Amino acid sequence: MERLSTHIKRFIIPYIIVLTGLSLLYTALFSGTSSISQSGDFSFGAFSVLLLGVIIILILRNVIQKRFFKFIIPILIIYCIALSYKTYNSITTTIAQIELKNKIDSNVKQGLRDIEVAQIEYKKKYGWYANSFGELKRFLEEDSVYSVSTIGTVPDYKITPEHQEILGYDPIRDYIEIESYDEKEALLCGLLSKDTSWQNVKDKLFPNVTDSSKNRQFEFVLSHLDKVNLTADNSDKYFIMDSDILETTDETTFECLLYKKGTKHHFVSANIIDFNQNDTAYYNTDVDGLIVKDSIPQIPSLLIGDILKSIGNKKFKSPVDIYQLIKDAKKDTLDFEILRNNEISIIRLTQKDIMPKPSRINWSDLEDMLNYNLLPPYYNPDGFEKMYIGKEMVIKEDEFSAPSLDLKLFKLHLANRNFDTTNLVFEFNRDTSFRYSSLETTESAMYLFTKIGTPVFKAYDPSPYDPLVERDTLITGSLTEVKTSGNWK
Repeated sequence: MERLSTHIKRFIIPYIIVLTGLSLLYTALFSGTSSISQSGDFSFGAFSVLLLGVIIILILRNVIQKRFFKFIIPILIIYCIALSYKTYNSITTTIAQIELKNKIDSNVKQGLRDIEVAQIEYKKKYGWYANSFGELKRFLEEDSVYSVSTIGTVPDYKITPEHQEILGYDPIRDYIEIESYDEKEALLCGLLSKDTSWQNVKDKLFPNVTDSSKNRQFEFVLSHLDKVNLTADNSDKYFIMDSDILETTDETTFECLLYKKGTKHHFVSANIIDFNQNDTAYYNTDVDGLIVKDSIPQIPSLLIGDILKSIGNKKFKSPVDIYQLIKDAKKDTLDFEILRNNEISIIRLTQKDIMPKPSRINWSDLEDMLNYNLLPPYYNPDGFEKMYIGKEMVIKEDEFSAPSLDLKLFKLHLANRNFDTTNLVFEFNRDTSFRYSSLETTESAMYLFTKIGTPVFKAYDPSPYDPLVERDTLITGSLTEVKTSGNWK
């Protein structure tokens, strides 16, 4: 027992060192995730602790004789020097990484702050936030805002007797008011003057290289508004920005014109987009014909979900054409080619089968039934982006009618913005489009989509430099919360 106690006292410290080294080495090799792992310096240090414990045990057990010390000691000295250098290098590298991260973060914050300042001014003028950097740059470069500058200062002394007379103050009754001037009183007395003028947005928001805090990180360059100013590898990197209308209790309405994703030249009427998700079965499929979306009493042989491909080998894009064909059929037999459960079948009908008692009212009912219930598939709403429209371009006959676009004012709006109209397309009905030059010849309505809520926007650095992996990114604004100022997350 005494021998065991002596052994433990002699070897307890090297055993602890060995166990500590093994534990650290296990942590170095097997801890972390696919993206985060221990550094090589940590592994080197863990191995050094393990090696120290093993050497002490070997010396205590006389495995290593004293005559070998002259060879071991120089090796250990060199090893300690190498370990010291790696430790020092690890510390200095970490400090350099932290300093570079702080510098890059301050530049990113400056860029996001510039975006936020421009977005706030954009919302003041238009009522919503810009949803693209192209539009935000255009706003800064081309638009002007009403600017009011004040000349003079508000005095910090008691209102003089002559000014009391101008303002209609009684020295006894209005003793509190005459103790000092406010801005309104100074204006009435001619001590202040206001100069109003139109000023370019960029010149107003970014008049020089320093911002209001006198701590600007880099000079403002309009063309670089969306570019991250400083990166670790000097590569080009760009901010990502988006805007939306967040549904809130504000009950403020915003009308927007919808265009197909991937192009800003193909506008689509909101009434042919499947916001109610009734046509999900037809998304991403090529439907060659018109879908029976509800029962048509005059043609009971057509079932809901049938696809009417043709009549007498004639293709149709509109129920109006089918109505006219039935009306002109007289005694002819019409062959309705339909696709039902992926199988083609023919339904043969005459005008008398469809309209046993012709009359103006009955023909009108048939036309309405075809127009409402025999339609092409509606578009998937996920395939569209929004362009918000000013209230002056919205046509709304009453509170119950759907809002539509005033095409003449919209054309004027595009002309004022120098919009490229070469390939501009307006799709009023599914697969029925008009070019920009043909807008004056059509009476079709381009319906708008209405959103209710509060404008929001978000801008962020998509791939931040963060060697310590402390946080994901820097963000200003939010698409899920209404914010009055930028928050760095």
